[in-house]
Amino acid sequence: MNRPVAQFALALPLLIFLAGCSSGHRHRPHLHAEWHPQRELLLKYDANHDGIVTRAEMEAGLRTDFIAADTNHDGCLEPDEVRAVNEARWKIYGSTASPLIDWTQGGCVTFGGFAATARSLFDEMDRDGDGQLTGEEMGVRGGQKPVPAGENTARHRHRQENGSNSGGN
Repeated sequence: MNRPVAQFALALPLLIFLAGCSSGHRHRPHLHAEWHPQRELLLKYDANHDGIVTRAEMEAGLRTDFIAADTNHDGCLEPDEVRAVNEARWKIYGSTASPLIDWTQGGCVTFGGFAATARSLFDEMDRDGDGQLTGEEMGVRGGQKPVPAGENTARHRHRQENGSNSGGN
């Protein structure tokens, strides 16, 4: 057997294995069609804790978060402030975090840029256009309570699916 054929024969099982891994038909039991990975971003703005997030609650919460992130109080988030926001988001939301980016490349992120992702998500999820997100619109299945921002959502979903809501985070 010549050398290229032998190398191919050795590599073939690996190629078949890798092709199977990337087929896209993996079972993902933790994901449900109605679950939205960023709902926790909006749930944190439910100021009165009634399970409904109104546009006004979200805007007020976004303004509070922006003011807190703007450590030098100049109305614009510079790269070090953006980095701090992104690190905090990563700690809370992990791989589903939506990074804050200076899309205009103006050297800072304005409140509009800061609020853009949450506003877009709100509009996407507000299916009836009434300016408020109900538990159903946020993908909370019947009988579930919204997950507070920062709670380990995978563990929370596991507790909900198994009928247990006790225990630590």
